[in-house]
Amino acid sequence: MALTRSIGAAVVRLRAVRQRVGDDRLRFIGQAALAAWFADWTWVRITILVSGKIQIGQDIHIYYRGVQNWLNGGDPWAASVVTAHQTFSYAGSPAATILLAPSALLSEGQFTVLWLGLTALSAVAIVRLLRLPIWWLLFPPTAEALYSGNPQLVVLMLLLVGASRMGALADSIAVALKVYAVVPLLGERRLRRAALAFGLTIATFVVAPSLWVKYAEQFGAISARLEQQSWNGSAFYYPILLVPTAIAIFLLWRRDPKAAAWLAVPALWPSSEFHYSTFAQPVMTPLLAVLLAIPVQLLTPVAIMLYVFWRFASAPVHAHLAMWAADRTSASPP
Repeated sequence: MALTRSIGAAVVRLRAVRQRVGDDRLRFIGQAALAAWFADWTWVRITILVSGKIQIGQDIHIYYRGVQNWLNGGDPWAASVVTAHQTFSYAGSPAATILLAPSALLSEGQFTVLWLGLTALSAVAIVRLLRLPIWWLLFPPTAEALYSGNPQLVVLMLLLVGASRMGALADSIAVALKVYAVVPLLGERRLRRAALAFGLTIATFVVAPSLWVKYAEQFGAISARLEQQSWNGSAFYYPILLVPTAIAIFLLWRRDPKAAAWLAVPALWPSSEFHYSTFAQPVMTPLLAVLLAIPVQLLTPVAIMLYVFWRFASAPVHAHLAMWAADRTSASPP
């Protein structure tokens, strides 16, 4: 009883502070704090990339070289970029390889600059489409994708555009670039769009069947190499996290298919990268924003499980807090 009275008193005091400060001012303070949090962790992440001799646009350099290898009769998955500490190999799908074939019309430097510009425009479009403040460009997973030139931001932008009338083609291109882009479509039950997207990917088999055969033959080696070279921030390779994370995503899907659809990839996709957390932006909350900004391996599935737990626990918790606050108020002398 004493504990509930103490909690009730604390809630009453917090409500009084909130009333004195005002909701608008509190909102401004919270946004300023979150922007500073993003800026700090983005600085940390970019510093790590620079100190590791990771060049700007590294990922799109790899894509370009994979496409060039294929067009010149070689093995696209033999393409790589070598840094001071590690080799990063091409792991794009045949569909992505074919889709990016026009890059051969440009030099590697020209295409890299063009793609980095497209990535930057995509990042701005994402912020605008989601009606987020412009400082969300500092969200560390976004900043990393901007730095590396990874197709992730282009894919997310296409999926968000895909919600419009003319979006079927955008969805299809997104899935061709990154196959996991189909997960939000399936999770939100946009089955017709998902079928059309797979249709474009399947059509690339007609264009270059030998490329698909070669990919199938090397799939095990490509996946193993990707696992070794990627950040692996999801729960996929860690059984102690995989089962509870998968259960959490399933329970969330039963309650909120949209949230589960966008969070499934950063939570569970194999060989995940830090920038996969940009997929959380369409369903972002303050808790997720704070935790997903931190570049710590395996924090992403833990953060998503905490988010799911709070989705289920918040209503009864708030109900109890309100009851205790009411009891404390009624017990106070007039």
